[in-house]
Amino acid sequence: MIQAMYSGIAGLKAFKSSLDVIGNNIANVNTVAYKAGRVTFKEALSQTLAGATSPSESRGGTNPIQLGLGVVVGAIDNNMMGGSPTSTGRQTDLMIEGGGYFVLSDGVSTVYSRDGAFSLDASNNLVSSSTGLKVLGWQADSMTGALDSSGQVTGINIPVGLLSTARATSEVDIGGNLNNSASIGDTRTIESQVYDSLGVLHKLTIKFTKASNDPVTHEPIWNYEVGCPDVSATDPVASGAMNFDSNGHSKVASIDLALTFAVPNGSVVPLVIKLNTGGISSISGDYTISQRHNDGLALGTLESYTIGRDGIITGTFTNGSTRALAQIAIAQFTNPAGLSKRGNNMLTETPNSGSAQLGAAGLGGRGLISSGFLESSNVDLAQEFASMIIAQRGFQANSRIITASDEILQDLVTMKR
Repeated sequence: MIQAMYSGIAGLKAFKSSLDVIGNNIANVNTVAYKAGRVTFKEALSQTLAGATSPSESRGGTNPIQLGLGVVVGAIDNNMMGGSPTSTGRQTDLMIEGGGYFVLSDGVSTVYSRDGAFSLDASNNLVSSSTGLKVLGWQADSMTGALDSSGQVTGINIPVGLLSTARATSEVDIGGNLNNSASIGDTRTIESQVYDSLGVLHKLTIKFTKASNDPVTHEPIWNYEVGCPDVSATDPVASGAMNFDSNGHSKVASIDLALTFAVPNGSVVPLVIKLNTGGISSISGDYTISQRHNDGLALGTLESYTIGRDGIITGTFTNGSTRALAQIAIAQFTNPAGLSKRGNNMLTETPNSGSAQLGAAGLGGRGLISSGFLESSNVDLAQEFASMIIAQRGFQANSRIITASDEILQDLVTMKR
């Protein structure tokens, strides 16, 4: 009877642990990215009353006679299925669609989380809203926007209103028509705007003058002069003749310029520019020649940003340009269920989780990132309440074992009065 009582006590302990896990699941039904726990039981050691015997010529074998000693908790594991998306409308709220974890750090230790409730702090660092831990990833080159997702991860900084950019002009496209019916000596002047490495605007004047046709092929010829007041008020920076074929298409594909300003302003000199002139024609008709494209940009300040599915944070500047600012890192584990919870929706590595393998979203089995969404808890309330009923009945049944054992022991004690 004593052993039956101990078995009942073991059952009470086991079902009490089950109720603890169920209660924790229900409490976290609205916790961002919470993974529901599950208790599994295993039998305790068994007392062998008689061992097994092997068969003989005259008698068959017998099975072992063993008495069970109760139940214990075998494992408390987690359901690692993803929760449903919840729209928040905040662009710094992120959700991973698929496998993987965000990587966060306080500068000393690194933790992992599915909770993508992030925000910008006073220093424009991307951090966890609840803990202040920095979100890790790869910062882009401040000049070119180049990203190296194979390098060391660092904190992500998005300097809205602080980061400025400019781009020196390297190519200018000139296109349109020069009227071939114009008289010799007629001119057409256009202006082109170019930028130096500091984003300062400089003007070019391009003057075309109708010359005599080629004496042999009778094809059109126009002379050109390119001037820049910031280089010289009188002398052209480039000049020459532009020949056209019998169809009126320019034979001069480009004109190379090297501008050294009369008054240095600290920008890179010379400013090397290629004027693409292959799109100029000379046929009878109206003048339509003009600047079509300039790849330079004036000084601009970062005014907004977006976070893409691949985790790349792209900034939009006031000068109309866009550039990659950073990329969020995603960690992957061989056994995610082996991660250890440390509170605040944070997880740490364990010997059974495997080491974190960092990479970009969407690569190597890592999920994609959705901006403006958070992952909901994957707790199924219907299942939890059903499991609660089962655990409650199991607890009651084991308590009856203790009661019945106590009554039998009481009968034994009172057999002789």
